[in-house]
Amino acid sequence: MLDQQDDGGQGALNSSSTIEAPIAPDELGHAELTPSGAFEAGSWQTFTLVYTCGKYGMDDSASMRVCFRFASDQSRPQFDDPKWRNYTTVVASNNAVLETRYDPKGNVRPWDRALYIKVVKGFMKEGDTITITFGETSGGSQGMRMQTFCEDSLEFRVLVDPIATANYQALPVQPVIRIVPGKPVTFAAVVPTARCPGETFDLKIKGEDTWGNPSDQCDVTYKVKSSRPVNGLPDSVTLAPGAFATIVEGLSVDAPGLVDIWFEDASGTEVFRANPLCIQKDLELKPYWVDLHGQSEETIGTGSARAFFEFARDRAFVDAAGHQGNDFQITKGFWSHLDNLCEEFDEPGKFLTPLGYEWSGNTALGGDRNMFYPSKDRVIRRSSHALIEDKSDLSTDCNTA
Repeated sequence: MLDQQDDGGQGALNSSSTIEAPIAPDELGHAELTPSGAFEAGSWQTFTLVYTCGKYGMDDSASMRVCFRFASDQSRPQFDDPKWRNYTTVVASNNAVLETRYDPKGNVRPWDRALYIKVVKGFMKEGDTITITFGETSGGSQGMRMQTFCEDSLEFRVLVDPIATANYQALPVQPVIRIVPGKPVTFAAVVPTARCPGETFDLKIKGEDTWGNPSDQCDVTYKVKSSRPVNGLPDSVTLAPGAFATIVEGLSVDAPGLVDIWFEDASGTEVFRANPLCIQKDLELKPYWVDLHGQSEETIGTGSARAFFEFARDRAFVDAAGHQGNDFQITKGFWSHLDNLCEEFDEPGKFLTPLGYEWSGNTALGGDRNMFYPSKDRVIRRSSHALIEDKSDLSTDCNTA
């Protein structure tokens, strides 16, 4: 946006405000990442990202950023010790001198974590390249450690400011990789905490990698044992490749008491066991396990909102889950989508998904609050529209708690 300024009748423009997309996307240049594909969570890797300058090149004092999401425990680049982990190099093809630094809060959320690269001597023309090697190993470094949790689309988000105006634009096509689980190193089984005699329940089993990610690389069969008779309990269960979990449905126990279920290998050695299950008569209130504060990539988390609910239900095995996105990032479109998702996933008696958000006011105005609605089609009362361009529903905001 440009603001009109009185300039003696000359109609000069004050360009102190940021102009959205001043350069056409196809003139910004492009970035290529190698290797691409899927990489194991927590593994050490080396990546080469090559940015090729677009129509305007990179002027002296122009800069670029390679950004990563806030919600990541991926290792930080360092530029000083080639023998130490996470060593990163940045080189211009025409030998322009570059300044580099890493700032974990160096960009607008959710792309907070930023590698900053500035041309401090010389300039670059169209077709020149900047090559970034993350986890450069020739000097003895282990490489770059990937984040320890899975993500279908981990983006190396490249922003460029070729004319040195401090107005960064995202490239139209961004480099993306996948983070996948490793092989299982431990196993877990989950049953409810308490049920009544004769009431049905499910037994849910999964393998987990070193970092606790549910693994789809299981290939094992275990014998199933129990301390008391369990109706429908199989003699064995198989965790097959490609599946993240095995679920045995429709189990029940007739008599009150404490039930233990455990799993043995072929030699009869116990490998793991489920949590204890208490069978109790006249159980008025039942304990449930829930995660009522999660976010997704639409706000400041990772993965889609749909993936969040799927993970909570199918891999974390919780009984209820709540999406609590920061309100100042929730657009009208995403609020409607979230409303529909909560209705789709909500299954009374099995898995509950109450509609909600995080009211994210500044501390002086009341601080963060968890908000939930008992039904759909409700108005979101945001603390602000800080990161929402569409201000058409600004009047619905509630700025103080």
